[in-house]
Amino acid sequence: MNAHPAGSRSASAPERADAASVDPRTARTDRKIVAGALRLLREGGPRRVTIEAVSARTGVAKTSIYRRYANSTQLLEAALEHTVTATAPLAPDATWEQALTAAVDILLRDMGLGVAITLLQEPHSATAQVLRATVVRPRLDALRKLLQRDKDRGLIRDTVDLDMVVDFILGAAYAHVARYGSLDENWTARVHRAVTDLITTRPAAD
Repeated sequence: MNAHPAGSRSASAPERADAASVDPRTARTDRKIVAGALRLLREGGPRRVTIEAVSARTGVAKTSIYRRYANSTQLLEAALEHTVTATAPLAPDATWEQALTAAVDILLRDMGLGVAITLLQEPHSATAQVLRATVVRPRLDALRKLLQRDKDRGLIRDTVDLDMVVDFILGAAYAHVARYGSLDENWTARVHRAVTDLITTRPAAD
C-alpha cells in the first residue's frame, strides 16, 4: 500500500460527511472513489487498491484522493466499511443458514478470491487486519451467534464446539473453490444440511 507524503492528514469520516452534505460535487467524488476501489478489490484483491490505481480507474486526481485518505490502507478500509453499511442486516428471527449464506456471499462471491488469498498469505499485514475487522469477523460472529442461540434452545448438542463449526464451514468453502473454481448455487444449502446432520440433537434410538 502506498503511503501519503509525511505531514499530510486524512480527513476524518465526520469531516468527509460534513463536506459531502454541503457540496454535492464532493459527495459524487466520494462515491466515485469508493466504487472504483471496490471494483479493483473484486477484480484483483486488496493489492490492486492503491491511490494510483483508483485515480486511473475513476479519473479522480490523486491529490483529491489523498485529501480524503492518507494512504491506500485507509482507502480500502473506507470502501469495505461502505460495503458493510450497504449490506442489509440479518432479521432478528434469522436462521443460522441465512447467516451462513450472508457470510459466504460477501466473503467469496462479493469480495472475490483476492481477499481470501490476502488473509491466507499475509495474515499479519495491515490489509489483512482491516479485512478481518471489517468483513470477516462481523459475518462469522453473526453466524456463531445464531448457532449459539440454537444451542441454547437445545437444538445443537452441548458438546459441539461452535468455533470449530464456523472454522469448518469457512474452510469447506475455500476447499470447494480450490477444487472447482467457484461455489455452485446449491453449496450453501448442501453444507448446511451436512453440518446440521453432524451437530443437531437427535431422539434416542428405541
